[in-house]
Parts: sequence; C-alpha cells; structure tokens
Amino acid sequence: MGGDQDNKHEQKLQAVLLADSFLKTFQPISLDKSSPKVLCPLNNVTLLDYSIEFLAGAGVEELFVFCVTGRDAVEAYVEKSTWTSSIKVRCVKDSSVTNAGDALRELDKRNLVQSDPFILMSGDVVTNVDIVPALEKHKLRHKKDSSAIMTVLMKEVGGWSVSKDAHGDFAYQASAIRNLNDDLIVALNAKNPEGIRILSYDSSPDNTSYTKIPTSFFTSNSEIELRNDMLDTGIYICSPDVLARFSDEFDYLHISKFIANSVAEEEEGLQSKIYASILTPNEYAARILDPRTYHAVSRDLLRRWCYPIVPDNLPTGYDKQYRYQVQRHMMYIEQKGKAKVGRCTVIKGPGMIGSKCKIDSECNIQASVIGNKCIIGKNVCITDSHLWDDVIVEDGATISEAILCSQCVIRKGATIPKGCIVGRGCIIDENVTLPEFTRITLFEDADADDDDFDAFDDDDDEFS
Repeated sequence: MGGDQDNKHEQKLQAVLLADSFLKTFQPISLDKSSPKVLCPLNNVTLLDYSIEFLAGAGVEELFVFCVTGRDAVEAYVEKSTWTSSIKVRCVKDSSVTNAGDALRELDKRNLVQSDPFILMSGDVVTNVDIVPALEKHKLRHKKDSSAIMTVLMKEVGGWSVSKDAHGDFAYQASAIRNLNDDLIVALNAKNPEGIRILSYDSSPDNTSYTKIPTSFFTSNSEIELRNDMLDTGIYICSPDVLARFSDEFDYLHISKFIANSVAEEEEGLQSKIYASILTPNEYAARILDPRTYHAVSRDLLRRWCYPIVPDNLPTGYDKQYRYQVQRHMMYIEQKGKAKVGRCTVIKGPGMIGSKCKIDSECNIQASVIGNKCIIGKNVCITDSHLWDDVIVEDGATISEAILCSQCVIRKGATIPKGCIVGRGCIIDENVTLPEFTRITLFEDADADDDDFDAFDDDDDEFS
C-alpha cells in the first residue's frame, strides 16, 4: 500500500522557481521590496505570471517559488492569484540566502522536492517552449544512466561580431536578448546516441581568448562542436541528485558554476553527465537580466516572435479584466477600458496602450508600452519607452528609451532621455532634463557598498 502511494507521489511533476536572480543588474527597480523583479510588469503582465503559465502548461502540479528579496510581496501575490486552482504554488522564504547555490541547498535541507525529474527555472524567463519532449528524453537517459542528472535548455542566438565604426573604434554586437557580459562557450557532442552531451561549459567573461577541454574527451568522442552562439535559457530539467550535489559542494554559488565543474571531470566514471536540449527555430526563451534585455524581450513579444505568448492572448485570469486587440503597426489597444485619445495624436507600434488611459491631443507615441490608468498631457513625445501603471506625464514632456515605474510623475516640459529609469513614486520637476542613463529611486540598498551601480554601464543599458 505504501509503495503505491510512493509511486503516485513520484508521478507528480514538481518545479522550483528562483524568484531572485541574485544580481544587481536590475537595480534600482529591484530595490523596491514591495515590487521585486518577478512582480514587475512586462507588456502589462506580471513577469511571474509568464513563468507560472508556462509551468502549468508543462504539466507541473506543484511549484515551489523560492523568495528572498520582497518575499512577503511575492507570497501575497501568489495567495490572491487565480491560477492557484490549476497548479499548487508554495512560497519558500529565506532572508539569509545570497545566491542560487544556497537556495538549492536550503531546498535540499527541507526535503521538499520529491519528483524525478523536476524543473528548475529562473523567475525572469519568458518562453513558449514545449518542454514535454525534453522531459521524456531526460527520464529515459536517467533510467539507463544514473549519472545523467541534468538537461539544460539552450537557444541558438548567434555569436559575437566585431566591426569598426565611423571613428575607427571597435564595436561589439550580439543578439539583443544576450547579456553583454555573457561570453558562454560550450563544447557539445551532437553525435552521442543518448542526446547532445555538454563536454565543456565556460561562461567566464574574463576568459575571452581560449577555453579548456580535457584531452581525454578527444579520445572518447569522435566529434566535438565548439560553439559561442548558444544562450543558456535558465530552464533546467534536473534529477534530485542535483540538489544533493549542491549540498555536498558549498563552493557552488551559481548554477553555471555547477554545470562547468560537473562536466570538467576527466575521469569518465567520476563525471556527472549533463545534456543540452536545443530549442527549435520557432521556440523562444530569454531571461530578463537588465534594462536592455527587458526592452528586447518586450519588443519580441510585441512582434509575435514568442507566439502564443502575445499581448492579445493573455495568461489565465487576465481575460476577466483586459482584452487587447492588435491594430495597425502592431499596436495593441486594450478594449474593455479603452483609452481616450485626443485629436492629432499619432500612435505607432510595435507597442501597447493599457486600460483606462487618457492621452491628450498632439502627442507622438512611437514603439512604447503604456501601462494601465496612465495620464499623458498635450504635446508629449514618447519613443521606445515603457510606462508602468498610474504614470502621469504632463504637457510638453519628452521621454526616449526610458523606463518609468508605477506612480511616477513627469512634470511639464521635462526631458527623460536614453537609458533613464525613474523609480516608483518619483517626481521629475518642470523643465528638468536628466542626463542620459540616470537612475532615480526612493529606495535604499541595505547592502550597498561604494560600487552600488557598477552593473550600470552606458553600453550595457542601451535599448537599441
């Protein structure tokens, strides 16, 4: 009798969602503990809802959301959300955790994850991937070989390119959804009959000139591919052994470090085998790590590159309040509380206008996402920007390539230029012109040091 119950419990697919990225690259927005990154809107949908909609569609029955920053806000949001009837969601809170490795060690200590396999996912991922085939392949591999403990979902995004600009300076270009500090090089054995095995995983941004591959791999693998065009999507299929490995090795602070060390063992019997599942061309997955990738993923969704994850096909529960209709120039307009738009105002997409907005006359809104209940005055120019809910922009203001968080106010004639972030509740006074890449917030970083905002670099945060 007990054995039957165990088998039923093993069949329940579980998932772990890391609500924190443990990075400072989304500051100062993420300093607001009442609205951590997973509760921020992306195209007027809370980021956490994209993840949970994906996991529910993958057949996950029980989800553990590991929260550190803004843990009470995340728990309150989970408790009031509508999708809890189809998937059981439980928040695991721990204020002492400072990295992904500690989070997984804490989960192992609490013995919460029982399914084999389970899905491990970062809370800042947006994806339309069908993960079920990869799950089945992982199960078969692990059944044949207990050392096959993880499958990493990866996407081809193109490598780096170098060119010279008009001034003769070198310009480095990469996919818009690839973080500019990401210099991942992987060695793959695509001819392995069990699947695409990862033989080397080098994500060190300081090591750009070479990568190391154990010489023994060349004798045991007839063909090895070295690739720098792959994106680690932040979605992993894991056996419970992964949690045990983190508990055994306290120097694993990040999942990437665990992967790199696991595949680096030269002696075949000591290796934990990790495989890659490469997304098909029509599948999409990307992480929102900083303002640049935030804008890029938003734009991809507006252009329907992540179908069916598009603004006119909202996650479960949103359809009770909102209904978007796509119009010319890929402009999505909310219909249940349709915005009031003044005369001679020009609106072009790709972009969105949220519910119950008021936009006065002679405005020019280009390729921007406008949240719910925003009020925009006369002769306002908004380009390539994101306005969250309840933002007020007064007459004659100019906003370009910026993020305006909820409830902020931009007074008459103010200019918010490229790369600026205006935090929740902030007020920019009349005729003020902010310098490019200015960050303004009302919230302090309790763990701040002298290099608070080192993660903000002009090149890193460009939207283009």
